[in-house]
Amino acid sequence: MKMKKAGIFTAMAVMAAVFTAGCGQAKLPEGFSEAEVKAEAEKSIALFNERDYEGIRQMGSEELKAGITDEQFALACDPYLDKCGEFKEITKTVFAGGYDKNSDIDYATAVMVGEYEDGKIQFTVSFDEDMELIQFLIK
Repeated sequence: MKMKKAGIFTAMAVMAAVFTAGCGQAKLPEGFSEAEVKAEAEKSIALFNERDYEGIRQMGSEELKAGITDEQFALACDPYLDKCGEFKEITKTVFAGGYDKNSDIDYATAVMVGEYEDGKIQFTVSFDEDMELIQFLIK
């Protein structure tokens, strides 16, 4: 079981490294709208709160879909929801973006803090130029 959890977290860390390697945070790249990025990030967080990991994966790029299963998502995410309880609201949102030279794409990121009944969860949600989800990280 520990090996499986380690594999899940390794996969998530690899996805994060791939999409942030060599990139500093900056304003959203041309072609991205804060309103659209915010709406899509909030949609993914709503799916997270419903434990609809298949729904999150369906928002994703082919790489994201291939990189993690619904079961792996559940193993990584359910403990946060179990610990923090019922979702209340998003209390903070910061936008960033950049260019990933490894995959030759511009991306937009929303970092959002969710207030829950018994704690907070920080979400880092990134999208490619087609507004496909390429990163969904929680801490």
